[in-house]
Amino acid sequence: MRPSLLALALALATAACASVPGPSTVGTPAEPVARQSYAAVVIGAPPLLGGLGSAVAIDERHVVTNSHVMRLAGMAVESATLVRDDGSRASATLVGRSDAMDLAVLRMPEGFLAPARAARAGPLPAQPVWAAGTTTVGPGLAKGWVMEHDAEIDGLGQGFIARMGALMGYSGGPVVGPDGAVLGLTTALVAPGAAPLLGMLTGADVDGLLRAEGREVFVLGIGPAIDEARRLIASAGR
Repeated sequence: MRPSLLALALALATAACASVPGPSTVGTPAEPVARQSYAAVVIGAPPLLGGLGSAVAIDERHVVTNSHVMRLAGMAVESATLVRDDGSRASATLVGRSDAMDLAVLRMPEGFLAPARAARAGPLPAQPVWAAGTTTVGPGLAKGWVMEHDAEIDGLGQGFIARMGALMGYSGGPVVGPDGAVLGLTTALVAPGAAPLLGMLTGADVDGLLRAEGREVFVLGIGPAIDEARRLIASAGR
């Protein structure tokens, strides 16, 4: 069987299973945030009848994720289930979506997650980064490096571009530097090609699984994301 067909068969056979990234991050800079501040975002019944994404806590009551995570079959949704590292679940409701960047803020039960430590500055060129995420098949951790340390993409926001093996379920999840501080959120492929269509057809990111060298990924900067999240929370009166 050709490698591409083998990966497709594997994806279809195992797509019903999804896992949080904690076990994959042991011994890496991403472990603290994955264990304490990360949640999978589950909408409906993944993979074929629902959606999966990732989120990270910015305070005791709120998590941030990508706005596109909070959609199902093209329709905006107002609530999701958060699943943390130990398997505990909680309901979360939408506080707001940004018009300026691919960002959504969700309200969770107080104390469900610990706030992540945010980096005070952006990444350095070529520095290593680690991304944590939830997948139906494939690893929950991707290591890569910074290609462009300062980038801005219309509709997505300001951040940086990294080459790493992040998969579609990583959207909205944390990208950390060597010190474990969150640098940004995995947001979008710079050149997606047929990857989204393959993901819809198989329930897994087959394109990402086949690219051992990783792909170019836009990471929304944590500083702009938190500033916008606070604005949305204030506007909503929460």
